[in-house]
Amino acid sequence: MTLPKSLFKLLLLGLVLLGSIAAVVCADEPTTIKLTLHPQAIEDHGPSRPLLPEAPDLKPGNAAVVLLRMPWAQRTWMEEWSPKLFELLKLPPGDPRVAEFPFDRFAAEMRRAAFMRDADWAYPLEDESLDSISTPDILELPIFFRGMSIWIDQRIAAGDLDAAREGVLTMLACSRHVARTPMSIHHLVARGAADAALSRVESLISQPHCPNLHASLALLPDTVGDCRAALQWEAQNPKRLLPALRNGLPSSGDAQGWSAVMDDFLRWEVGPWGKEETIGADLEARRLELAAEARAAVARGGYAVPDRPISEDELGMGYLLAKTARAYRRAEAAWRLPPPDAIRALAAMKAETDAISPRETQTSAPFLAMYAATEGFGRRARLLEVVEALRDALAHNGGRFPASLADVPVHVPHDPFTGKPFPYEPAADGCSSQLSTTPIPEIDNMAGVSSALRIYELTIATE
Repeated sequence: MTLPKSLFKLLLLGLVLLGSIAAVVCADEPTTIKLTLHPQAIEDHGPSRPLLPEAPDLKPGNAAVVLLRMPWAQRTWMEEWSPKLFELLKLPPGDPRVAEFPFDRFAAEMRRAAFMRDADWAYPLEDESLDSISTPDILELPIFFRGMSIWIDQRIAAGDLDAAREGVLTMLACSRHVARTPMSIHHLVARGAADAALSRVESLISQPHCPNLHASLALLPDTVGDCRAALQWEAQNPKRLLPALRNGLPSSGDAQGWSAVMDDFLRWEVGPWGKEETIGADLEARRLELAAEARAAVARGGYAVPDRPISEDELGMGYLLAKTARAYRRAEAAWRLPPPDAIRALAAMKAETDAISPRETQTSAPFLAMYAATEGFGRRARLLEVVEALRDALAHNGGRFPASLADVPVHVPHDPFTGKPFPYEPAADGCSSQLSTTPIPEIDNMAGVSSALRIYELTIATE
């Protein structure tokens, strides 16, 4: 993306918010989770209870209105409890301080929103650039997703596993509602909420009487939103961002028109959120730099220009916009591929821009980071599905872990990021095992980005 600040700024803010809801770590620090498993066969009578509302269960209503009302109508509660949530999340479910946390009325509201069919956030997408749309709601909603996580812990501590499972459904459904906008930051916040819900699934399946959730996990999608729609809207951002483009591109040879577009871009790029009023010497240097970058692209065959003289601004700005459009087209095409191929395609885009110039690195790096952040939900869901397949195997194997995943009697999904089985290492005595994800170099070597690396250390309950 060569109007890099829109996706880049939203990505950075979104990753911060994602990490504020769920534990997100870098690749060199994989999350290690110790799970004690109770053998539990998959029930073969009756349909499995889903972890997302099914279409016939949805009712008319706008979930966005319900979710937005909570932060704006409960300022006193938020001021009192928001600073305490991180500490509460670190406590075991049975801690008295967790039991005292007041969240019942919000849990009921979120459950009501979960079963609504629509979520219209009413953003003026057709009229404004994505950068200029205020989204304070997204800065507040993570508080309530954290609160819902604690509420689920309360249910687990009380032994009400059905209510805890319903809480997981509520979190996943509300995260899906948040992702129903074509805005990258919403998708990242939705992923953080969905990740927190899967962390509660980890707690659930460690409980003595938890039913096997294999079939329920198998029904979960690979992502809670459609990032391709977000890419399509982001690709149109220049038309809404730069006033000189509102009526379309200037014609080739219109030096004055192209200079107006370039001036708008320079004011936006250097100014705070695009509101710089004047073009100083530093911006004039950037104008020359863009033209030089375009000439280099022409020389290497990466950009075609008319066979006649054109202005420096038409050369630089034309290249800028063409590069933006091409990057988004390639990213969307990559998103449609199976995950291993998509990762390779997006990594190739990043490598190309890395080889050209540091400035152009911003063009494609956010795409790969965004892919890892959003599609990593499916990776976690499939890993948990394997855990439940192992619980079923324990119930059929005399309470011992199988020698390999090939010996598990039910379907065992592969790691979507590699297309291969998840690494599985049982102990010689069959009483413990390790299940993990494989590092993805293209993703895990990027600073601050993770491919959802996870290690489950599994042991069999003795009671």
